[in-house]
Amino acid sequence: MTKSICALAHKPGSTRDQFQTYYEENHAPLAISHFPFSGYARNHVTNAADFRWDTISEFWADDIEAAAALMAGPVGEIMAADEERFMNRPMIASAGAEEVILSQGGCTGSDGSRTAILIRGVANDADARLSLLEWARGFARELPGVSIDFTSGWTQVAFPGEAVLWLPGWHDGLTTPAGLSAQILHVRHVETPASQLLGNSTVSRPA
Repeated sequence: MTKSICALAHKPGSTRDQFQTYYEENHAPLAISHFPFSGYARNHVTNAADFRWDTISEFWADDIEAAAALMAGPVGEIMAADEERFMNRPMIASAGAEEVILSQGGCTGSDGSRTAILIRGVANDADARLSLLEWARGFARELPGVSIDFTSGWTQVAFPGEAVLWLPGWHDGLTTPAGLSAQILHVRHVETPASQLLGNSTVSRPA
């Protein structure tokens, strides 16, 4: 199974709340009906008013390239038309994600909250990557559902992190390892049940 990740922003003249509401009520159901995802989740930003994006979406598929190829045909036309209704399309920042799961279990707090720590300073630096992994394992010893995505950009607009450390619940005041910079986002995690996904019959995403 492969994973991709995408940062998305609201259309000029609208708001973050309007964007997130439309995404859940209209765009996500449309995507689910057309793409063979084996996992699909939206992480709606609830803090960081100055952060340029409103939602970080996660996609898992048996063949992510085949799923992406659908965007070149009629499905892509349908999705693009809907994106124009609520999304700042030039700001789409997508990436492949190398997912490293450090502890099993639920990835959110009891209220669906999650922390996304966007890390910079690990690209092409093996020592920095090891330092990040060691730091993250400290959280994994105490918390369930800790994972890291190491990103590889796909779009002209760069994804806003070379890695994303995901923690259940909301966390502040974290000190990153030397040489790394981070932005901490509080998000509301919404995941589509596997039973509603077209790709769930072939591959199940990791717990």
